[in-house]
Amino acid sequence: MTSRLATAARTGAAVLTFVLCAPAATALANPAVDAVEDFFAWARATGTTVADYESLTETGPNEAILRGARLAWKFDFEIFDQRIEAELSFDSPETRLFGASSDGDGVVFERFEQPGVHEVRLTGTITEDGKPQPLDLTVRQYDLVAENMYQAYWTLEEAPERPASRFIPLIRSGLRNSADSIFVRAIEATTQMPDGGRGTERQERITMTGLADGRLEEYRVGKSLSETRVEADDAGEPFSVRQEYGESISTGMDIKPVLRLLGVLPADQAVGERILDHSEFNDLRVSTPFFTAAISKASADGFEIDADAQPFDIFPLLDQALLGTFSETYAEDDLVALGRQALASLESVTVAKVDIGGIAANADEVTTSLDGMSLRDASYGGVGEFTLSGLSVRAVEQNTAVSLGRFRIADFDLPPLVSFLDFGLASQLREPTLTEILAVMPMLGRMEIEDVKVATDALSGPIALDRFRLSMRDFIAPIPTDIELRTEGLELPVSVIEEEDARQLFEALGLTAIRYDDEMRLRWDADDKTLTLDPMRMEIDGGGSIDMSIEIGGIPRIVFENPQQAQAAVATATINSARVEIRDAKLVSAFIAEQAAAADLSPETLALALADQGASALGPLRDTPFGQSLHGAMKAFLVKPDHLIVTVEPKAPVPAMQILGLVATTPSMLPGLLNAAVAANP
Repeated sequence: MTSRLATAARTGAAVLTFVLCAPAATALANPAVDAVEDFFAWARATGTTVADYESLTETGPNEAILRGARLAWKFDFEIFDQRIEAELSFDSPETRLFGASSDGDGVVFERFEQPGVHEVRLTGTITEDGKPQPLDLTVRQYDLVAENMYQAYWTLEEAPERPASRFIPLIRSGLRNSADSIFVRAIEATTQMPDGGRGTERQERITMTGLADGRLEEYRVGKSLSETRVEADDAGEPFSVRQEYGESISTGMDIKPVLRLLGVLPADQAVGERILDHSEFNDLRVSTPFFTAAISKASADGFEIDADAQPFDIFPLLDQALLGTFSETYAEDDLVALGRQALASLESVTVAKVDIGGIAANADEVTTSLDGMSLRDASYGGVGEFTLSGLSVRAVEQNTAVSLGRFRIADFDLPPLVSFLDFGLASQLREPTLTEILAVMPMLGRMEIEDVKVATDALSGPIALDRFRLSMRDFIAPIPTDIELRTEGLELPVSVIEEEDARQLFEALGLTAIRYDDEMRLRWDADDKTLTLDPMRMEIDGGGSIDMSIEIGGIPRIVFENPQQAQAAVATATINSARVEIRDAKLVSAFIAEQAAAADLSPETLALALADQGASALGPLRDTPFGQSLHGAMKAFLVKPDHLIVTVEPKAPVPAMQILGLVATTPSMLPGLLNAAVAANP
């Protein structure tokens, strides 16, 4: 909202400062008087419907006062099936010019004043499908004072065949404008939009300093207020949205990189990259009939456009749109090519950091607060880091409270924007292939969640999480070849378990809450083609733990480059080692005790019976040394489930194809080939 009004302010001031448009003049008896007269002559010659003033008084050799100036232009054109008929008018009651002089390319004023209220108004209609809708925008400027202001003469080409691009020389000439300082006491804007919405906006104590060569060193606004009336649909009532800002400051603003990106400046012109050094606002307050919100402070630093970015020349498109020949000029393939070019240009925009602090929102029965939100190294290509901290949500319903200490993602990379265009086009014709789906998959380097708490009367106890961490590295885009995951201190009330048998197991252990931890790392070594899962650990406090590891060799790169060919890995894959270790499995004891009670058996009797049943299921492996060892281990473990270890440690890697062959022919040879072993309660 602030930036929109700032733009209107600068535009209004620029046009009211009419000498911007003055053509180059010869020797001036009084540069101030002649600049005014030349400007109005130029305005009348370029199609104004009104161009007059009440008086022009010479007050010194290079000073003058202009009173009662009025200008108006009428526009009538059609764009994208919308007909726009409008009048742009300017009313300037008094302008004071001091210390005027001309260098042949523009006019400089030691001091420029516009006391009182100066008004810019755009009125008219926008007609679509034969239905005209009113448009009304009014901007009022109060008490402008500028010091050492230079206004370059505008150059406007007469080229009706280029209704938009003919303004390019005019825009370029504006880069020569300069001023030591410009102060405006206040600017107000009122808007009546075609959809029925109405808005008012006011900025106070506006100061601009150091304007030169398309760069503004500082733009400062003391206070801002806006109110927008939104027209609801047929089922709802209109409502208003009110926004208030404290002081806002922007420094180091430069329009040249934007103009180069849009084709206004030559592509080979060196204009730098930075478009904004720093911007901040303070004490934002938003109120609606549905909620109120506030932000203590927000800031952004380092907006840039890559100096090597390919420009997207938008003006030829605007020319064809205004001429009504857009669809005739650009076929579907042309539009796709333009879309690709536009998306490539967007990728060049980056911001170094964004920080927002002290966020709060209140609705009827919900209160939300957030200590801070930050963004680092952001662009259309991804985000270096995004962090939320100190989130709190409280709701009256069920006395619910949710809090989050921190949420963070890092190294989040998006594929080129053109990939999404290609995916959308392909999806319109057929089901996308796996390759096309992978082409639009993002890559995430790290995600962390810390200190989560949920409390509500709907649950018998709180839900909590100390920490969750996911990290992914060494991508063969977009698939990571190194994944690490860790969960610490996940706590859930037993009552949230929907499966009744499982819930009863925990209740049998006397647990009212479950505390869970896990850890996992899966990585692929590009040098030796080994895929390793180690560690893989899951633990339930008071319920037991399981540790697993496995190493598979012979996994080719093609598995990650083209997952559709993953089955080819079977031909080269080998089993190098594997291990499963279970400790303190109280859940197993609880299960056996519960089943034994239901069958009117002792837990030991049932445990032995289950071990015998499992041995019978081994088939050809039952009478092998490994089968007998496994049978004995299962008896010992099910009677007393303290510790069970199963290992596979072949003397040399065993090809997967050989294993599949033995499964089909002589499975009894597998345990020996794999050097499989099992032990219970060692």
